[in-house]
Amino acid sequence: MSLKFQYYNFSNENIVQQSNKLEKTNNNLFISTEKSLSARNIFVLLTITAIGLMVVYYNSILIYWQQTYHFELLNTNTLTTQNTLEDEPKPVKIHDENTEENSSVSKDNILVQVHSYILPQFRKKKSNTAALPSKTADKNNKTKESVEQNAIKNETVNNHSNPNSQETKDDNNINQPMLQSTALPDKISEIIAIYKPLPIFLTEKDKVLFAGDSLMQGVAPHVKKMLFKKYKIESVNFSKQSTGLAYPSAFDWPKTINDNIVADPSIKLLVMFLGPNDPWDFPVKGYAKFARFKSELWEQQYRLRIATILHIAKEHNVQVLWLAAPCMRKPKLNEGMVYLNTLYKSELEKTQQHFLTTNELLGCTYEKFSNFIETNKVKIKVRVDDGIHFTPSGQKILANAIMEKITFKDLEDTDSD
Repeated sequence: MSLKFQYYNFSNENIVQQSNKLEKTNNNLFISTEKSLSARNIFVLLTITAIGLMVVYYNSILIYWQQTYHFELLNTNTLTTQNTLEDEPKPVKIHDENTEENSSVSKDNILVQVHSYILPQFRKKKSNTAALPSKTADKNNKTKESVEQNAIKNETVNNHSNPNSQETKDDNNINQPMLQSTALPDKISEIIAIYKPLPIFLTEKDKVLFAGDSLMQGVAPHVKKMLFKKYKIESVNFSKQSTGLAYPSAFDWPKTINDNIVADPSIKLLVMFLGPNDPWDFPVKGYAKFARFKSELWEQQYRLRIATILHIAKEHNVQVLWLAAPCMRKPKLNEGMVYLNTLYKSELEKTQQHFLTTNELLGCTYEKFSNFIETNKVKIKVRVDDGIHFTPSGQKILANAIMEKITFKDLEDTDSD
């Protein structure tokens, strides 16, 4: 009996051990299955979340892609086509009075279409501006008529003396425009003198608006502090990094400036400083392809955006101080700044506004970049290592240059005037 009992207990223990092993095995299988299911669920959840975020921030993603890679993300035409608008055949231009009038009207129409908030007096102002040198033009016309009469008299005398002399006629034709041009230089200099920018006068009731990219973000706070400390003049800083005039869909500077000037009539000076985010191809409404940087279409659109800002300022009696984009370390970016500055300067000259060069202040040229400036045999670092932005010392140098352009006027002097 004892042997049978022992054998029975032993067999029971084996059965219990085997059942425990089976239970452990089942538990392990359950745990591993649960882990795999949880990992799968997490992956599905992350995927759904990512898709949801892409839907919510769809426009922001497209804008980022445009600014970074300079072509449309989902436009197959731009992905497959490498040719640009400047490669397409251009229409032949016929210089005629009617065509010139039509072209001017079309440009005005484009201006209205691009920025609907531009006031309709733009055409009138343009015509008034064009009529400024009318007196000078009348004098030049009289001079031209007298020169032509003298040339006709000389020609008749020469024909009587030697009617077969073709060389004499050619000489008279060559000398005629030279005689006409002799009376013009003084008049042209007078016209240029009329268009010289007026000095920037501000009172303590006036405000300054700062606009631009990360270059302005570093300079504007110093100028704001100086203006208030020295003249009690308040200012508003709307500078924003990674912005410019190339991508209004990302940030529309003309609209932002217009809205703030309209909302606050005390703004009397606009200070602009941008450029490094703009020398790239950009999209143009109505065109399938991006406009190539420096192409005719690109320059036309970019000039239009500069002119829009200047027109907004002029309509609200706001003066403009536009800082030139400085030299850059990277050759391609540096070359782009040279080109953009020619556009800024030429448009500012048309509206008699201020253009402040910056290379001399920062101790560099477009031919030779430098991070340092020497003053009293001491080298001061004015640019950071990225070759674009400024150190605090460089920011203060530019801020002081802006302050030198501003003349403070007491309210008593303004009332007396």
